[in-house]
Amino acid sequence: MDQQESPAKKLEEFLGWVEECRDRYTAACEAVSHEERRLQDLLHEMEFAPNRNERNRAATKLQQSRRLRRKNKDILQRNEEVVKFFEEQGQKGLLKRMRQLLGKQRTVEAYLDGKRVYKPRVEQNTGNGGIEK
Repeated sequence: MDQQESPAKKLEEFLGWVEECRDRYTAACEAVSHEERRLQDLLHEMEFAPNRNERNRAATKLQQSRRLRRKNKDILQRNEEVVKFFEEQGQKGLLKRMRQLLGKQRTVEAYLDGKRVYKPRVEQNTGNGGIEK
């Protein structure tokens, strides 16, 4: 069977995608929080700038900070519903069962894709009175 058609591969991709959504969400939350804390520093930098050039530099940093915050907030919002869905109590169990299913599926596919040997289940009579397996 082709590797891309493997149910284990598809299941692994799905579980990886769920984990990737969670990682992106977490990283984006941290980045948004960091930029929100940085906002006060930049506002104070503008307020206490000794001259126009320093104030303009601080304003440019503020603009860049706000753009970065917006970018990360968009990432956060794109992944939020998926992450919240799989954090619900019933869905945590579902993910655990899906991981167990993945392990079982890999075992089955390894057997099916590996070298199989037939083992006779019925003993054969040799004709001379002895029973041979």
